Amino acid sequence: MSRIGFLRSIASGSSIAVFLLAFGCNESKSTDAAPSASASAVALTGVQAWLADESKPLTADVYEQFVLDLSKCELNERGIDPRCEAYRDLKKARSRNTSLKDIAGLNAAVGKKLITHESPAVRWQAAQLLKSVFGSTPAVQELVLKAAEKEKEPAVLISLVRVVGSQHRDNAKIKELLLKLADHDSEHVRQEAMSWFLTPFGKGVEGTFEKVLEHVENDKSMNVRRFLCGRLYGSEDERAVPVFEKYLNEKETDPKLYEGCWQGVISAWTGFPKPENPSKKAYELTLKVLEKKPRTRTSPPWTSFRNLRAAKADFPERDKTSQAWLEKVKPWYKVDRLLKALDSIAVDREAYWMTRTAALDVMRDLGVDQKKFEALEKKYEKAENDDVHVKRKIQEILRRMQSPVDDKAGHWVGRPGGPPPDGRMPPGTRGPHADDPAPDGPNPRGNPHARPNPHAPANPHAPPQ
Repeated sequence: MSRIGFLRSIASGSSIAVFLLAFGCNESKSTDAAPSASASAVALTGVQAWLADESKPLTADVYEQFVLDLSKCELNERGIDPRCEAYRDLKKARSRNTSLKDIAGLNAAVGKKLITHESPAVRWQAAQLLKSVFGSTPAVQELVLKAAEKEKEPAVLISLVRVVGSQHRDNAKIKELLLKLADHDSEHVRQEAMSWFLTPFGKGVEGTFEKVLEHVENDKSMNVRRFLCGRLYGSEDERAVPVFEKYLNEKETDPKLYEGCWQGVISAWTGFPKPENPSKKAYELTLKVLEKKPRTRTSPPWTSFRNLRAAKADFPERDKTSQAWLEKVKPWYKVDRLLKALDSIAVDREAYWMTRTAALDVMRDLGVDQKKFEALEKKYEKAENDDVHVKRKIQEILRRMQSPVDDKAGHWVGRPGGPPPDGRMPPGTRGPHADDPAPDGPNPRGNPHARPNPHAPANPHAPPQ
C-alpha cells in the first residue's frame, strides 16, 4: 500500500471511530434520560395523576378517592384545615369543567356512601356533599338522622345539622334532634342547632323560640348568648323585642351580650337583607339607644351601624324588595329623626371615635349633603387624639363627594348607593357557619354558605338523592 493510501485508511478509520463514539455518547445520554422520564411518570399516581391530566372526566370513583384522602387532614369544630393538601386537591377537582347536574349526582352518591366512614374528616365532608339548595329528600333526612344518633364529633354534628336543619318545621324527628343538640356540650353545636329556629324556616314552630330564650338568658357561653340575641328576630317573633329592651336598658349587661342585642334590634326593622315584617317597636328602641345620653365608649356600640345604611327613604323602582319594605315602614319610620340622632353622635366627644365614624358613614349613605359635612369638618378643625380619626373620616367623605367616580355597576363612589361590599354579612344573610370554607355542593362555584330559600319553588330538574 502506498503512503497516500495508508494515510487515507487511517483518516477513514478515525472518522468511523469518531462517528461511533459520538453515536455511543448520544445513545448513552438517551438511555440515561429514559429512567428520568419513567420516574416522573411513576411519581404521579392516583388523584395526582388525574389532576395532571385535564382531559380526564371526574368520575364517582375518582371523586370518592379525593374525599377519602381527607382522612389525612385535621378537623376542628370549624371544619377541615383549608391548608391541608388533600383539601386543596378536592377543591381543584371540583373546579374542573363538570356540569352542575353531574357534580350534584356525584355529591349525593359519594356523600351517602361515606357518611359512616371511620375518619371524622371524611364523614364531615360526606355530610357537606349531601347539602342541597333545594332541601333534602326524606331518604337523605332519614340517613342523616341515623348518622347523628351515633355521631360524637362536634364538627360532623354541625355538618349533619346543616343538611336537614331547614326541614325541622315539617319533620318532628329533625326538630327533636335540634332541640336535643341545643343542650350539647359544645357551644358551636348548640349555636348551630338553635340558629335554625331563628330563620324563616323556624317561623311558628312550637317550642323552639322558647328554647332559644332559655339560652339567651342562661347559656354558659357568653358567645352563644350574644349570637342568639343578634339573630333573635330571624323568625320574626315579636317576643324578641322585650328581650332587646331588657338587655339594652340594663346597666349591668355584659358588653358582648349588649353588642349582640344591639345587632338584633337593628336587624329587626332594617339591614341587609331587610326583614319581611319590620318591627316598629324595634325601630323605636333603636332610636332610643342612639339618642340616649351620656354616651360612652361602649354605648351605643359602633358594631352593626352598617345595617342602618339600608334605612333609606328612597329606592330605585327596580328594587322591589326595598320598595315593599318602604311601604311597610312609611307610617312610622322618620328618616329625619334618625339623621338627627346620628348627627348628635358625630359631634359628641364622649362617644367612641369608631361609633362617630360609623355614624358618619350612615349619614353619607342616607343622603346627607356636602354642606352638612363641611359644617362638621369645621367643628373638628382643632382635632386632637382620637378626634383626628373622625376628622379624617369627614375629609374622606368630602373628597369623594367632590370627585365622584362612576363605576361599571352604575354606582357613585362616595355617594349614597347600594349595600356595602360585604365580607361579614349581618344576621339572616349567612348562617353561623359563614366562615366555613368547605367545598360543599352542589355548585362548586356557588356560595357554599347560602341556606335554602323557604319561599323558592322546588326544582323539578334536581338530581335524585
